Amino acid sequence: MATGRSARDACPAEKMGTGGGGRREWVLASASPRRREILARLGLRFSVDPSGMTEPSRDPAESPAAYAVRVARLKALEVGTRHPGTMVLAADTIVVLDDDILGKPEGRAGARAMLGRLGGRWHEVLSGISLLDTARGAPHSTCGRSRVHFRALSPEEVEWYLDTGEYRDKAGAYGIQGYAALFIDRIEGCYFNIVGFPVAAFEALCRGAAVDLRSHLTPDRPE
Repeated sequence: MATGRSARDACPAEKMGTGGGGRREWVLASASPRRREILARLGLRFSVDPSGMTEPSRDPAESPAAYAVRVARLKALEVGTRHPGTMVLAADTIVVLDDDILGKPEGRAGARAMLGRLGGRWHEVLSGISLLDTARGAPHSTCGRSRVHFRALSPEEVEWYLDTGEYRDKAGAYGIQGYAALFIDRIEGCYFNIVGFPVAAFEALCRGAAVDLRSHLTPDRPE
């Protein structure tokens, strides 16, 4: 067990039957260091077992929000088969502009193109999250939504940012918690959602699932 160390579509939600209270073992189905850090700072104790599934393609008629929730749910179900009797938490964060999902860039050229599109505009960050109590069946799922505005970027600024290497392995080719904060002048919604895990949506999801989240948090979280 560890403490984390080791489009304007309405975000859809899925419901399951009776939720569960009491202290349980938690498993984070993600390799994201940002998600581990956020949950650890909340004081949640969990082990990490990333999903190994290949993410499905988005269906033509599927909204970005529905897609993020579907992927998170599939990850939770896949990891849940390896951890009976636990609470499995999965997430999928996407950046959306003009109904296009901007995933992790393919190299420097791909990142340059993404940043060129983001400059001077609003975009959305959607995080599908899914909480599976493997002792009870189907997961609870929902998503968090935030809006982010980049100021206009000069070509020199884009190249400087690319030189930092921060764009690698990040949806939309940026990280708000790093150098990209220099370019972001407005946000709406949950900041932690933009980092990669929507804390407010997670707390609401637990309440909806009758999971007493506060009883699972410990005071010895990292500083």
